[in-house]
Amino acid sequence: MVEQQQNKKPGDLKILGINLGIFAVYSILCVYTGGGDGGIAAFMFAGFHAFICVILAIVQKRWIWVLAALLILVIGFATCVSNFKLDIR
Repeated sequence: MVEQQQNKKPGDLKILGINLGIFAVYSILCVYTGGGDGGIAAFMFAGFHAFICVILAIVQKRWIWVLAALLILVIGFATCVSNFKLDIR
């Protein structure tokens, strides 16, 4: 019984929560310390993070990692767009 508990995979919501938490940390750091280009830097980090999630989905054969990658890309794109300022003087 102890061996079953040690081999148990983490739950789907736990995987999503951890990935979104990591995403939130580096997004906040990029946006508040990066100035005008912080949103773009956060989206670049999100792209790399999503790539790692897709690799983990292939290795672990779990679709939750693909869902995490899609959520990170969608939220990262929204972060990038919301911080984009068009200066037309």
